[in-house]
Order: sequence, then structure tokens, then C-alpha cells
Amino acid sequence: MVAEAITQLCAHCGDRCPSASYRSEAHVFCCSGCQTVYGIITASGLTDFYTLDGAAGTSQRRVREGDYAWLEVEALATTYASYRDGNRWRVLLELPAIHCISCVWLLERLPRLLPGVRSCTVDITRRVATIDFDPRQIDLRQVAEGLARIGYPPVLRSQPTDQDPGKQRGLLYRIGVAGFFFGNIMLLSFPEYLGLGGDASATFIGQRIGYLLLLLSLPVLLYAARDFFSGAYRGLRAGRLTIDFPIVLGIVALFSRSVYEIGSGSGAGYLDSLTGLVFFLLIGRWFQTYTFARLRFDRDYHDYFPIGAYRVGAGGELRAVAVSALRPGDRILVKPGQLIPADGILEADAGGGIDYSFVTGEAETRPAGKGAEVFAGGRATGGALPITVSVPAAESYLLQLWRGGAESEPEMVAPSDRVVRYFTLGIVLVASLTLAYWYPSDPALAYRAATAVLIIACPCALALAAPFAYGTLQRLFGRVGCYLRSAAVIDRLGQVDAFAFDKTGTLVEQDGEAALTLCETEPPGELAVLLAMAGQSGHPKSRAIVSQLTGLGIAPAGIGPVSEVPGAGLRLSYGGSAYGIGSAVFCGLSAPGDRTYATVDGREIFSLGPARNRLRAGVAGLLERLRHRWPVYLISGDAPPRQPFWKDHLRPDRIHFRMTPFGKQDFITKLQASGKRVLMVGDGLNDAGALRTAHVGMAVSEQDSNFSPACDGIIAAGQLERLPAVLRAARRIRWVLAVSYGFALFYNVIGLSFAVTGTLSPVVAAILMPLSSVTVVALASGGSWVLYRREIDHLPE
Repeated sequence: MVAEAITQLCAHCGDRCPSASYRSEAHVFCCSGCQTVYGIITASGLTDFYTLDGAAGTSQRRVREGDYAWLEVEALATTYASYRDGNRWRVLLELPAIHCISCVWLLERLPRLLPGVRSCTVDITRRVATIDFDPRQIDLRQVAEGLARIGYPPVLRSQPTDQDPGKQRGLLYRIGVAGFFFGNIMLLSFPEYLGLGGDASATFIGQRIGYLLLLLSLPVLLYAARDFFSGAYRGLRAGRLTIDFPIVLGIVALFSRSVYEIGSGSGAGYLDSLTGLVFFLLIGRWFQTYTFARLRFDRDYHDYFPIGAYRVGAGGELRAVAVSALRPGDRILVKPGQLIPADGILEADAGGGIDYSFVTGEAETRPAGKGAEVFAGGRATGGALPITVSVPAAESYLLQLWRGGAESEPEMVAPSDRVVRYFTLGIVLVASLTLAYWYPSDPALAYRAATAVLIIACPCALALAAPFAYGTLQRLFGRVGCYLRSAAVIDRLGQVDAFAFDKTGTLVEQDGEAALTLCETEPPGELAVLLAMAGQSGHPKSRAIVSQLTGLGIAPAGIGPVSEVPGAGLRLSYGGSAYGIGSAVFCGLSAPGDRTYATVDGREIFSLGPARNRLRAGVAGLLERLRHRWPVYLISGDAPPRQPFWKDHLRPDRIHFRMTPFGKQDFITKLQASGKRVLMVGDGLNDAGALRTAHVGMAVSEQDSNFSPACDGIIAAGQLERLPAVLRAARRIRWVLAVSYGFALFYNVIGLSFAVTGTLSPVVAAILMPLSSVTVVALASGGSWVLYRREIDHLPE
């Protein structure tokens, strides 16, 4: 018998090790990858890496080694260089495995690990590293492979990883300009607030200070506030009154009144109110556009495909080329474990079959013979696949998952057009009536009162309440692993009345495996051969065998190629014995047909039971809470289980298996046609169409850097049970807006009652305008915080 497994901790990543088969001196490792990385780090004298953080290492069992050979092609490698010459290259690489300060510490010492690297600077929030190296000593392929060896394999995309848009930077610049001049204008206006010096605006010095304030306000008016003017103009051209229009009315009224008062010496103007209003409005806009820098919601097929492919030349030589350069008729070779980059025709039998789970979600390997049509997104599970390209990647089956609508900018939270229209017309009407009432008796008072109405009624609450309420709640959601594309998604979450869930990777643990049952006697040598056989197959059951035998301390034997019969099993003749892994019939056994068996000369060595439906923690309670109020559906690409497991959690007529990606999308469309607002929760590329089609698409992610495309939000796998609480908070955020709007209404009623009489003091207006904005911001942000604490923060981790 194999000795009973003992539990120890890996010296590199800290994971539990079921055996001590990977050992180096006094240290134990969970896998050979961790052992290798530990050796590299210690040999370089960087053992302080393990003292900086309790979970410094990334488990190498979860790190897939990439193929970086195509980086030797200069035309492909140079696309990642932000600067290059004969002596220096600077590249920006995305490293998703970065997770703590230890990672930063180790990567910044990359020059000690890779000769030729001059420096490495890490941005931990975006999980990217800027690497400077000497191309005469090391090339980009060697840099990428070196990073992969120490546990930080770079993700190389066809688009630059630096996605910080100029628009976002420009918004931050405008906030900075508005805040700077707002602070200085308030400082210079302080004597006016306190009523010091009498009518200072009429004095020589007072007038000069007024002109200085006008000069300081120009950058805010002409630069910081320009988006409000352009937004109002675009709305008018489209025949709509947007929220920017009443804002522009207020800004123009403030500036015009200020120019008049300062020029005539009759007052100090409202420039502090103008700059403060623009400053707070821009902060509110930033709240809406801000998302966590390390997340990318708009992915396309380039992010999932290899950048390069191996094209077969006329003489049979392999040449690395860009996938985008592939054309119909090109002959390519897809290596074992790689994705097929384009649709095509198979030139030889695929001995190990093709795994399409990347596209379909069906965790089964499909046989494919010579002349069969193969599709982009399939993975070679056995030997290399020679393929003649028939359709380029840009027109492949996979790309159709994104078709049906162009990508759009993240939504902005703003009042409805009807509210804005009525508000604007109401304010213009009040200002006009005020002007008409006072003009016959006192034209000066008439203009003063009319502009005061426009000033005091500037829609600060309409413009600020929703961005700060929703934006604050969006940020707080991130604390519990729920990241949303934009604050506007919260509003749509509050409207959801139906739910659709994917199964594998969403409700069911992705790493759930059936138990492996050993027979009474099993020589370790035979288990080593069987482990090596399973290691040559990419089938999910083979991977389960590898995982469990490795966990028992078995090391793979050195064997030759294995014969894989698609849909049946593996065969090998080794050491004079016949080895087999597969079904009972394939192995020549009379045994239950729902298990996978391993035999040597017809003698059973072990068996693997059928995969279990192992729900994620808290999922049973999640489904129980949701199904009592709303219809909940299960839509999965997998085959239906043998046992009626899901009937304990969902209504039988709402459980659907063997659904293709397009079938899922059509299912969501039909639900929406019946009037339902559907929240689709899924993972994997096969859910992309359904996620985008649904009212809200939420992707479940094991890591923040790994998630589905086309989603509106991401929820961490371990936090899925918090989804009902997130939904409650999304529904109740409207009460926070009601309180903010109620305060604004009270403020406007009081302010307008003074404005229409022409008795509104410039000093009072100058204080009330920014004070009202600050109060609205405080109410909206504070209300969201209270809502979060009440609904979500008290829940156990």
C-alpha cells in the first residue's frame, strides 16, 4: 500500500502538501514548479522574499507555462516595446500573479535573476511591470520565460496593456485645475465672507482683487468646465435637454453676474461659487468613470488567443507569425495544449481529440479525424495538429460570441431626460417671470433678481446626488469582491427580477474531483506508469487522476508516447505489460460503467468515480433565498448528471443542460421578450453572449485578473453568497437619492424665495452655493455608507 499521506506546507507558496515527494534539504514543496522557483530565489540570495508576506509565493500548480518562442520574431516582439534602440529596450508586461508586497520586492530585484535586465518597476494596482533590458545580453523571449520560471508568467496581448485612457487623465487634470483655482479664489475672498473692510469691492485694491479673481476663474471656465458646454451643445443638436444644459445656464449666470459686479464695482461676484461648483461636479463625474485599475471589462478574442502561430513553410519548416497575419490556405501546426487560432481543416487524425470546453463549456474531448472541420478556440489535447486555415481568426466562430452590438462607453449616472427637461423649463420660467415682474419698476433689480434665480437654482443636487450615491456604493461593493463596470450598473441591478446561472465554475467548484479508489495491492512502479500515461492526456478525468496520484506522493515514470482512443481511453505497452485507463469495457472489466478504471494486464489497479456536483460554499443558501422571490434558471453546456441533484435546489422545469453558447444567449433573449429583467451569472468564454445580452451580466472569478468578457460586473467566487445582499443594497439606494433630492428641494425653495425678491446678498449666495454642494455630497456618500453597513458589511466573511 502507498503510505498514508501526511500534510505539510509548501516552503514556497504555503499550500498544503499531501506528501513529501518534492523535497529539497529540509523543505517540502507541493509541486516541482514551487521547488524550482524556491531554488532560483535561494540561489540568488533573495530569501527575504519569504519574510515580507505570509503568502508570498504563487502556487506553481496553478501556473500554466506559456509558449513564448514566437517572441523571437522581431516584428511581434517590438509591439510590446515602448522604447527600443540597439542598447536598450523598455517593455510593459501584464503579470496577473502579482498579489502582495513580496511580489513587488522580488520583481524589483529581477536584474539579479536575469543578467541583462537593468531595472523592473512594478505597478501593483494594475499588476504590470515596466522592464528595462539590454537586447545585446537578453531578448524579450528570455525575459518572458524567466518571469514564468519564478511564478509570474506574463500575459501578452495584441493590445497594449497600458489602458489608462487620455480621457481619464484629462478629467483628473481638469479636477486639479478647478480645485487649485477654487481654493485660491476662496482664500482671496475670505475678507468678503467676514464682512471686513466695508464695501471693499468699490475701492481701488478691491477692484484689482476682483480683476485678479476674474483672471483666476478663466482656466476653470475655459478648460475645466468645457465638457459641460460641449455636452449641452451636443444635447441641443440632438434635440434633447441633458443635465449639462441647466449646469451651463448656472455657470454662465454666475460668470456674467460676477463680471458685471466686479466691472461696475457693485459687488464681489460669485467666482468662488462658480469654481466650487465645477470642482464638485467634476469629482462627481470622476466617481462615475472610475473603475479599479487592475480590472479590464472590455476584452475581445485577442485577449484569449495566442498572439503568434506556427506557419508551415513550403519545405516543412516552422515559422512564427502573428495570428492576425493568417490567411485561408495557410498551413499551421498547433502544438499540444495550445488553442487553435483560426477555423480550418485537419490534415491528420487528432489522436488525443480536441477539447472545446474553452468555447462550449462542455468538459468533454471530441474526436477529430483527417479532413474534419476544426474551430478556433479548440485545444489540442494529444499530439500536434496540422491544420489548413479556412477562416481567419477575425471571422471565426469564436468572434460571433461578441457580435450583436458594438462596445459602448460605460454608462453615466444622471437624472432622466424628463426630470432635466422639467427642471430646466421650470427654472427658466421662474427667472423670466421674475425679470418681467421687476423690470417695469426697477430694471437693475430685475436683472439682479433674474440672475440670482439662475444662480441659486443651479442643479447641484441633480448633478451630484446620483454620482456620489452610486459611486460610493460601487466602491464599497469592491470591498466584498463585487466589482462593477460603472455606477449605472447598480441602478440596473435594482431592477432585476429573474436569474440565470451557469453551472461549472459558477455554482460548482471548478476543481471538484471524484475520489480515486485504490485496490488492496498496488505497486508504486505501476502507479508511476499510470500517472505518466494520464499526464499525456488533457481529458478532465485524466487531469483528476494526475492530481490525486501526485497528491499521494507518486512521481511519474519515464515512458514513451501513449495511444489515446478518442472517447474510450489510453493504452500503453511498457515493460512487457499492457496498461490501460478508461471505461470498464475499454479495460476489459465487468464493473459499473460510470467509473474510470486503470488496469495492468487486465488487473484493476484503481478506479475513479463519476464527478461530483460540489456546490461552492453558500450557493445552496443563495439559491434558496432567490427562488422564493424570483424565477431562477440553470443553463449549462454540460451533460445532465445521472442523479437528480439539481432538483433539490431548483424547479425541474427551470434546469437546462447541453446548451451551446448561442443557446444560452437565445434563452436570455426569450426571457427578456417575456418582460423579465435577467441577471446572468456565469464564467468562461462560452457565457460571453449571454452575459452581454442580459439586463446585467455578472462574471464569477477565482481571481480579480481572470474573468469573462462582455460582463457588467465581476463577483469573487468566494463571495457569491453575498449576491442577495448586493441586490438589496442596489434596490434601496433610491432612498438615499430621495433624501438628497428632498434636501435640494428644500434648499431651492428657501433660496428662490429670497432670489425672486432681489434681496439675496452676494455674500450669502457665495456661501450657500458651495455649502449646498458639500451638503448634497455628504448626504449621498454618507447614505450609501450607512446602506452598505446595514445590508452587507455585517455579513460574515
